[in-house]
Amino acid sequence: MKFQLAALAVFGLTLLIPASAAPALQEPPAREKKIRKLLEVAGTSAMGRQIMDTMLEHLSKSADLPPGFIQKFKETANPDSLVELLVPIYLKHLDEETLDGTIAFFESPAGKKFVKAQPLLMKESMEAQQKWGAEAAQRALKALEK
Repeated sequence: MKFQLAALAVFGLTLLIPASAAPALQEPPAREKKIRKLLEVAGTSAMGRQIMDTMLEHLSKSADLPPGFIQKFKETANPDSLVELLVPIYLKHLDEETLDGTIAFFESPAGKKFVKAQPLLMKESMEAQQKWGAEAAQRALKALEK
């Protein structure tokens, strides 16, 4: 009931504001557009899908999940929505000069090769990290036994 009253009040207030005072749908600012371009040319959406697939692969092997969870997760998760989470982070940490240089790199032949190699780099890096973590855990357990 409180939610309905609040929504009604907000709706009523919007009727009192002249149309010229309401914010128009605007293009994203230039820096945000550059960030979106950077995320596109850097292959961020593809990486999001790869990370999700790798995570689900490991979960299916090690976690006690309800039947059908992996399939339902794949159906409902949207790796492209990762971009929406990343934009404010990139806005916070990257200036326009850095964005311009990074976009130029990813649009260059070397940058395109890097993006093409990235799925294998990520996959093999994750495998190496898991191996390293397992070995470190074994060493720690052995040290505790002594």
